Amino acid sequence: MRAMRFLLASLMAALIPASAVAQSGTVTEDDFRGTLNLAPAVELHYRNIECRPVAFAQFAQDMQAKGVGTQIERALDGSSVTATIHRRGTPSCPSPYPPVTEMPPFDLRDLDGRRVTSAALRGKPTLVNFYFAQCIPCILEVGPLNQYAASRPDMNFLAVTFDEPAEARAFIKRFGFKWRVVPDAREFIDRMRVKNYPLMALFDAQGRLLGTKRGGARDELEAAAVLPQLKRWVEGLQRSPP
Repeated sequence: MRAMRFLLASLMAALIPASAVAQSGTVTEDDFRGTLNLAPAVELHYRNIECRPVAFAQFAQDMQAKGVGTQIERALDGSSVTATIHRRGTPSCPSPYPPVTEMPPFDLRDLDGRRVTSAALRGKPTLVNFYFAQCIPCILEVGPLNQYAASRPDMNFLAVTFDEPAEARAFIKRFGFKWRVVPDAREFIDRMRVKNYPLMALFDAQGRLLGTKRGGARDELEAAAVLPQLKRWVEGLQRSPP
């Protein structure tokens, strides 16, 4: 149960609550790596609440403090992960990694079991929507997103979620989402440093990041504005590439 609480929190907001550890006793570094599902070759670094590098023993001790959690950030290529102690409601430490400027390399499977890779998306602009099934603003924008994708056959459209396949399929069936969906994409989401949902990321045909945009709608009135706003945003970025 401890590992599941760690993992769920890290996926939802890249913030692991320290209470999940404090209630379960001492956690080892291997335990912590396991919650992040890291390969042995991936480097794991730790920072305290003041953004300074620390050893795991100090990091684990700091996690016991009341009201703190752990922010997880991954290098674009997935070779390194940094865990930082963070108190909710306070500014985050600067990222230890350079800004995301291109699509992270990935090799995943969509809901139909078809392989989808970053390399295969080259040649067309790609719009990626990061969402999850329980996100109400994500649900309200499904219709406008379907309309926009139907109007742009010159683009790739990819919906990425940390939801497991069964939950992602249920979402599609219930709300009629027509984008190609990649479930269980935890590592890719972390490498894109997605902190809020829904989030749009637009890449050009060479895989360069043109921009990101918070999406979603709080009600039907805002949902009606999603399509024209999305059109203006995409077209504006494509007219003025980085």
